[in-house]
Amino acid sequence: MGLMEIRPVMGQTSGGAQPLAVNPLTGLTSTSASNYHALTGKDRWNLYWKQNYFSMGAYFGPVFTALLLDQASGTPSEWGGGLEGFGKRLGSRTLTAITQGTFQAMAAPVLDEDVRYISLGRGSFGRRALHAVAFSFLTYNHQGHTTLNIANLTSYYAATAVSTTWVPIHQSTGRYILTNGTEQVGLSIPVNLLQEFWPEIRTKVLRRP
Repeated sequence: MGLMEIRPVMGQTSGGAQPLAVNPLTGLTSTSASNYHALTGKDRWNLYWKQNYFSMGAYFGPVFTALLLDQASGTPSEWGGGLEGFGKRLGSRTLTAITQGTFQAMAAPVLDEDVRYISLGRGSFGRRALHAVAFSFLTYNHQGHTTLNIANLTSYYAATAVSTTWVPIHQSTGRYILTNGTEQVGLSIPVNLLQEFWPEIRTKVLRRP
């Protein structure tokens, strides 16, 4: 069976509330590729607030990147070090993440794209890993067909562009948007890998049901 051969329940909606649990590490919500149900308008609205504001996962990513990528490298240098510098970097990462999530949430319904991670959830490690990498760039539409995840991909660049209003940059604005937006796209790959294997991590490593 190939990477895209699991067929969802085509065109079926939930008819009610769906589980919209946000992963505390990745900030993502998953749905199964083998039993796909499209998001309702209410689902999208609830998920926007949970993924961007009202969950631990909404803030873990900004804390992680601000600490290990920005603070460790002293980037940008104008913000200095210590708690004050970290506070500025954390605020920047958090605001950029919210901006990215807002752009995606606005564009996804217009483009008929799902904002959740589409989990394969079965098969070999290699097949699932390949799926996670592919779905850093792909998603499902309302009918459960695979489509390019335009809303998510473009939102990284849009959020980076907005961040230039407060982040000191030492290169052309266009180059900064391209390089940093692409960095965010690249970071989505390990995040999706973690999301794909989260059920096993939760039960076998963290010993949680």
